[in-house]
Amino acid sequence: MRLSVQILLLFILNMFHTGGLFAQSKIILIDSITSQPLSSISIKFTNRSKDEFKWVISDYQGIAINPLKDSSFAEIISHGYEYTKINLNSGQTITLILHQNAVELPEIIVTSNFLPTSKRESVYDIKIISNEKINNKGATNLREVLNTELNFKTNNGHVNETAINLNGLSGNHIKIMIDGVPLEGRLNGNIDLSQINLNEVERIEIIDGPSSVSYGTNALGGTINIITKKSLTKKISGNIKGYYETVGQYNFSGNIGFKLKENNFKLSGGRNYFNGYNDPDTSRFKTWKPREQYFGSFLYNKKIKQLKFSYILDAFSETMTSRGEPKPPYFIKAFDTYYLTKRMSNKILLNGKISKNNYLDLTFSQSYYNRIRNIYYKDLTTLNQVIISDDQDTSTFINYLFRGVFTQKRDSSKLNTAVGLEFKQDYIIANRVLNNRQQIGDYAIFFSLEYKPIQKLIIKPAARFAYNTMYKAPIIPSLNILYHLNDAIQIRASIAKGYRAPDLKELFLEFHYNSSINLWGNTNLVAENSNHFNLSIDYTKKYKKHSIQITPKIYYSKINNLISLAQFSPVDWAYSNIDYLTTRGSSLTIIYQYQKLNITAGYNFYQSYNSIFDNSIISNKFFPTSSFNSTLTYKLDSLSLSFNLAYKYTGEIRNYYLTPEKEIKDSYIGDYHVFDFSINKSLFNQKLSVILGVKNLFDTKRVLMIGDVFGMSNQNDSSSLNVLWGRSYFISLNYMF
Repeated sequence: MRLSVQILLLFILNMFHTGGLFAQSKIILIDSITSQPLSSISIKFTNRSKDEFKWVISDYQGIAINPLKDSSFAEIISHGYEYTKINLNSGQTITLILHQNAVELPEIIVTSNFLPTSKRESVYDIKIISNEKINNKGATNLREVLNTELNFKTNNGHVNETAINLNGLSGNHIKIMIDGVPLEGRLNGNIDLSQINLNEVERIEIIDGPSSVSYGTNALGGTINIITKKSLTKKISGNIKGYYETVGQYNFSGNIGFKLKENNFKLSGGRNYFNGYNDPDTSRFKTWKPREQYFGSFLYNKKIKQLKFSYILDAFSETMTSRGEPKPPYFIKAFDTYYLTKRMSNKILLNGKISKNNYLDLTFSQSYYNRIRNIYYKDLTTLNQVIISDDQDTSTFINYLFRGVFTQKRDSSKLNTAVGLEFKQDYIIANRVLNNRQQIGDYAIFFSLEYKPIQKLIIKPAARFAYNTMYKAPIIPSLNILYHLNDAIQIRASIAKGYRAPDLKELFLEFHYNSSINLWGNTNLVAENSNHFNLSIDYTKKYKKHSIQITPKIYYSKINNLISLAQFSPVDWAYSNIDYLTTRGSSLTIIYQYQKLNITAGYNFYQSYNSIFDNSIISNKFFPTSSFNSTLTYKLDSLSLSFNLAYKYTGEIRNYYLTPEKEIKDSYIGDYHVFDFSINKSLFNQKLSVILGVKNLFDTKRVLMIGDVFGMSNQNDSSSLNVLWGRSYFISLNYMF
């Protein structure tokens, strides 16, 4: 159907829409490519004669009704579409054709705000990674998304889990969530990013810095919140996606959604298979282990007046195989290890407006994580294998979470408030913890005040008070400030504390590795706490078809009571609060856009100081490292074609490390370069998307490593660190209906 005819029909339908509001002005939003109405688009209506504005979300017909009766300005602000501002007279109806955009400066965020907020109006410095960027990279999991992001470092860990580092802080200082619910199952402090698939992801929001007031433990270094797709715009919709990568990845997934009046249902699922990788590939042993993953989800949501209710069930299963080298003298026997991981979560989300100026955000969740490790002695001539019964390991984590946040927000008020409650109960069932089963409870209340003494200034103090059943939880305060110097410059500053609670393994571990090493938990541990300072400036300037955004930033953090393993006898090691870690640094990000060309460049420099190496024999010091990244995207709308390039340089990391003989020596991880390129072509009226690309064009595989660097998972006896699996080519096909 032609676009003009669809617009006419929508206008006729709109004449009969809510007759009681006939006198109010309204906007109808249409996608320029699909000609479909656009729902869930944010519109800011501002009264021309008063200092008053209201936010409205377009409904499933693409209609947004102006809540202000007078003539207004309307600003259309949505991730994925060009920013638009129009005049709207009282009683007027305007139909707008929105054009998709490569980069949009105005964006909507929810992390730590608990209600949709314009990024420009948020006191938090939050970075957004869009679904479009994820697809263009050919990223199949969170590791592949973050490995070219500026402040992150990723590498292959002890048991092939993906280790993560953010500005010198390790993975156990980074909170990873899906729709505000923390992921369970940390190995050596890290969530395995390769297990987080991105098939149903709408966007990823990242806070670089502590958000412990809102989210509690592990959020002292940063927070990654993965936002999934929940909205349906058609009665029946879905997609089928296939992915192939020459390194040996074969992925297939799909979903189907139904819309019945106000009820939305969606089923999705898929399989990811990775054949493993080793260089040179001359043995059954693989540096990057073979994985087979199955995943599925069920979504139900509906509108209840101005509230949105969602129920989400997620299930995940992975089998990872670690084949051992053949053993001498005849090389016909080997040890093979199988890791079976299962995840399941149930989430109930209820959020939205409960009255004119009051908002509610409720989260109920139950998370289950189970990991089984089985070791077999295998005969390579007969392929028979026998399980080694005394060297198996099973760990189960169960978590129950309730979080409720009540927000009072008057657009014209100088003072707005938010109060939250969080109840969290964790269980662990494992052979290597005291009595094979332990639990811990954490119950907290947190609040924030948003004070606006003048129109340009927002001051937001906040605090969290918690009671924990196993340790004394610290009081966590924070202060965030946002100042609009003018239309082009925004200044954000924050002073905050964060904390990381000792986990159940650190408290109750009982692991007799062999006759010479015993590892013990410590029930006397106290929580790590951090002091953090952050200052950033956003400068945005538009001139005709040109747009530039420049963001310099400085940051400082100090983690006290750092938890580490310490030796207290010739054969015994236990977790202890033994030292502190300090990081300080700065970054600069530049985003330039001209029509359909978008270029970004960023530079990050930081130094870290670990007090465990304070010693009269050596002169301890801050060790520096740096990184640089750049992306380029160019769209040819007439051909439904886009070109995407991404480059990152990760600088060397130097530090000290302690040898088993208690000697202090230099440690080192070498620098490396990554370059990715892809082409995205849309066919059949945007229904089919074809992406062709190359990852790691420079064929980087491993870097030189000496010793142990804090925050990077490795093995002390290894001379190299696996960071990538070499150059590969991929094709992604995504058909939508």
